[in-house]
Formats: sequence, structure tokens, C-alpha cells
Amino acid sequence: MSALSHDPDVIKVVHTYGVGLHTTETDPDVHDPQWQRRQVRGFVEFAVQAEALGFDGITVTEHHAPSMTCPSPHLLLAAAAERTTRIRIGTAVTTLPLYSPIRVAEEAGTLDLLSGGRFELGIGRGVPGETLMATGRDLDPDRLMRQWLEGLRLLWTALTERDFTFDGEFTQVTRPTTIATRPLRDPLPVWLGGASLDSMGQAAQRGWNIMRNFGTHEDHRNAFEHYVKTGAEHGHSLSGANLMIERFVALGETPERAERNLDRMTRAYGRFIAVYTAGGLRAVPETDAEFHLDNAARKRRPVIAISGTPEEIVRSLRQTVEETGARRLLVETFSSDEMELFAREVLPALREHP
Repeated sequence: MSALSHDPDVIKVVHTYGVGLHTTETDPDVHDPQWQRRQVRGFVEFAVQAEALGFDGITVTEHHAPSMTCPSPHLLLAAAAERTTRIRIGTAVTTLPLYSPIRVAEEAGTLDLLSGGRFELGIGRGVPGETLMATGRDLDPDRLMRQWLEGLRLLWTALTERDFTFDGEFTQVTRPTTIATRPLRDPLPVWLGGASLDSMGQAAQRGWNIMRNFGTHEDHRNAFEHYVKTGAEHGHSLSGANLMIERFVALGETPERAERNLDRMTRAYGRFIAVYTAGGLRAVPETDAEFHLDNAARKRRPVIAISGTPEEIVRSLRQTVEETGARRLLVETFSSDEMELFAREVLPALREHP
């Protein structure tokens, strides 16, 4: 299957997966290794199902909280690569500041080799508290930003150059170095997750793709126009095929069934939010819409959630495409039944959209 940013005249849909969020248990013991084992194996089975149903790609997210059992997304994708043959696989996202950018480039190359050229690397800054959870050390915002920007430069260098050196604040490469496992695709598709215009510019300068979930349709459209303009100034021809918008999806064949699925999604995500924010002691990340709940809505549903029958979901996602300019959608349903219904009745309608 061609890279996700190829074929700009076609709407492509990627299904992401929050490992641990899809449990059917109402009150799981998230610290039980047997429960955790079922969650990580469930992701691999999801990958097989997504390929069979015709999704264009799958991604997995990285988080370091017990209720989401995916601190190592590259390991899970390696397992998924061995069980699939066509579908694009990627991260949404790898938390770059937690790692050596050279190591991330090497693992990206390994996954691309393992999957036969199907890997697409998603990178992000992570959310407040992520560094502390994962490494036991917290970074002040200014230091984290400097490390993030340097990491982008070093990652780009490692993926595109051979025998490179690098003189940074946090990393110095004094001897000419080439990563050990180079991707089959040159350049490797990279998706940068971000909300600010600065993030749009960082991606556009390098010809990277963009993932967004925070903001209104107008916010996304304005960011998209800035992204395309900046890319053109740096010699890159960018389009809606390079922009992916995320949505949680609760759907059912009837409004009543869709509402029940929305309730289940809300409960599952509420458990994660409670763990991640330490029951309200830690602030909710301001610019990651996955963490935001709609306080005005009944039962405080996630702000990026849409719900309804297949026809209603099609209308909502078509509106997103039309008003933002994006031609790529990142969706997450929270059960196999919903995933199959989406593939059967929503995917064809989206792909027919002019």
C-alpha cells in the first residue's frame, strides 16, 4: 500500500489504538500482568483485523500510565509488522524527548525493514508529566522545548545523512556516524503531532506531515494554510494529503446503540484521565485534545469524540474534511463491532467523497 501522503485525491483513514482503552472489563486491575498481556496481544489482533477490513493504516500511541499499556510502541509495531503484509503502520506518536533521536531513527529504520517499507514515524513532544513518569526526572518547560527542537534537527539529520556529525546542547556526535538500519523508503514518512503554528512550520520546513487534534475546524484550516505556505517557501509542495485530523468515534446501527458505545468510550477514557492526572492533582495538557473532556456535554465526553449512526458519522467526518482541508483522518473506535461497522458503511462513503 502506498505511503499515507500519496494519492492526494483520495481520502485515507488510519485507525489508531489506545492499548488498554479497549478492554471490555468494567473495573480492570490495570496492574495485573495478565490483564496487561491481554491488552498488548489485543493490539496485534487489532492490526490483523484492520488490514482485513481495508483501513489504510494503523497507529499506536505511547503513554506511560498503567491504564494504557503501551510504553514501548515500537515493540508492538514489530509484532504487528510480522502479522500483516499490506497496511501502513506507524506511531501516533513516539515521544521524542524521552529518547536519543539517533536511537529513534535506528528503530524507525528497523521497523521499515521489518515491515517491507510500510512504517511511518509519528513524533511528538509528549504531555506534561510524561518525562517524569517514564524516566523519573522532570524537565522544566524551557529545557524541554530546547531539547525538543534539537531532537527534531538531529532526527532529521540521522534519517537523511550519512557520516554526519552534530554539535548540540544535549547531544554531540563528534565522529562521522551513519545509523545502522536505514529505512527502505527515502525519505521515511514522518508525521509531526502538534497544535501550534511553530509546529506546523517545523514540519513544513522539512516536508514532514502533520497530525492535529486540538482546536476548531477554523483553527485547523488556518494552521493548514500556514503549513502549506511555509512548505512552499522551503521547496515542498504540500496538500491536504499531508494533514491528518484525529477523531474518537462511537457508532451504532441505531442511535441507542451509538449512545451506549459513547458511554463505554467515555468511561474507558475517564479511567485513563484519572490515572494520568493523578485524580486531578496534575494539570490536564492544554494543547492535546485527547486529554480534554467536554464539560458542557452529558457525562463529559472527550472533545474529539463524535457519535451516531454510520450516516451521521459520515456527515461529521465529511464536514471535517471540507472545513479543515485535511484529506487524512485518524480515527479510533473502541470495539471490534464498531470497527467493522465503520469499515463496512463509513469507509466506502468517505472514499467516494469528491
